[in-house]
Order: sequence, then C-alpha cells, then structure tokens
Amino acid sequence: MAQSKIWFVLMMRTVLFLVFGLVMIGLFNGFGSGDAMKEAEKWWPFQAILANIVSFLVLNTLLKKEGKSYKSILQFKKGKTGKDIGKGLLYLLISFPFAALGLYGGSYLLLGDIQPPTNMLQAIPVWAAIVALLVFPLTNALVELPTYFGYAFPKIEKKWGLALALVLPALFLSIQHGPLPIVLGGSYISWRLLAFLPLAFVVGIIFHRTRNITPLIITHFIMDFQMVIYVLLASLGMPIA
Repeated sequence: MAQSKIWFVLMMRTVLFLVFGLVMIGLFNGFGSGDAMKEAEKWWPFQAILANIVSFLVLNTLLKKEGKSYKSILQFKKGKTGKDIGKGLLYLLISFPFAALGLYGGSYLLLGDIQPPTNMLQAIPVWAAIVALLVFPLTNALVELPTYFGYAFPKIEKKWGLALALVLPALFLSIQHGPLPIVLGGSYISWRLLAFLPLAFVVGIIFHRTRNITPLIITHFIMDFQMVIYVLLASLGMPIA
C-alpha cells in the first residue's frame, strides 16, 4: 500500500494537468472556438490553479490519514521568516543557471533554437491575468514542492534509499510540465518534459542537505510570479522581449 501511495503522489500532478487541460479544451470547443486547443493554451495558469487546488485537497487528505497536518511538511516558523526569505533569495541565485540550462539548452537541443517558445506568454483578458498573478504563484509554490519533496521524498528515501529519493521526485516534477499546456508536437513535448530536470535535481539536493522546504517554496514563488508577470504584460499589450 505504501509503495502504491508513493507512485500515486508522484504521478498525480501530471495526470491533473492533463485532465484539466482536456477540460479546458472541451470548454472552448463547446463555446465554439475555431481552435480550442490553441485557445486553451493561453489559459494555462488556470489549468495549473485547478490542478493545484485538487493536489492540495488530496495531499491534505493523505496527511490526515497518517495523523499529520499539511503544516507539518511546510516547517514554517514565524521567528525564522527573515532567514527563510534570505535563503530563498540565495537559492534563487543558485537555481537560476540550472533553470536556464534546462529551458534554453533544452530548447536549443530539441527545438533547434536557443530561444524557448513563447506560447505561454500570450495575452488573456486583463482581469484573468491579474487573477492568475495573484493565485497561480501562491498555489503552485504551496503545493508543488511540498508534494514532491515534503511528502514523497522522505517516503522514497525510507523505502528505497537516498539515490531514488533524489531522482524520482525531480524526474516527475519535470515530467508534470509536459501537458502544461497541452500542445501537440513531439519535439515541443519532449522539451517540456525535460526542461525543468536540471533545476529539479538542484532543488532535491538542496532539500536533502537542509531538510527545510520553506526557503525553496519562497524561491519557487518568485520564479512563478515572474512568469505570470509576463502574461500580465502581454495582456496589457506591453512588449515582453
């Protein structure tokens, strides 16, 4: 049972991204969109938000069944807020080269262009972009790393050892980006599946060494906030490059 639970948690977010991506495509198709998949592609922050909400509910339920709380894996302490923010900014500097390696290096190797695709930076209604800016970075930061590292990592380490605890959460964290958003095309999907792998491994190593996920959540929030800023700028008709 414990083994099946681990695999379920590792695969959960990838499945949820796919499910809600298909739901959004179905909705736009029902609204008579000429290209429902292309239209749904623009709304990827809401695809992620929906998946984040369900991920949180599932993770919280699993923790309660184990006699634990969601807060128990956050390790947030009021007296250490300043230190956590400082560490989060430091980890941001450490993580940036690895994020660039996966995004830009992967784009060059798999797509033949060092400039990654900009399909996730398309305009949506301004009100929607503002909601995305307020909700997506927060929900994603509070769910994604707690799922893979706060919850799955210790269980994998206990059952299968440190090596797999470093590899499996990082691998599935990267893989989950494949259907976010849903875009057909083998090269593009391959890039999305692998682009975050270097960054995910670094996050796993930092977590292993510190056993404190709070600063990493702060790092993750900043990265995601910056991403949705570009969506807002595009929605306001402002240049993003």
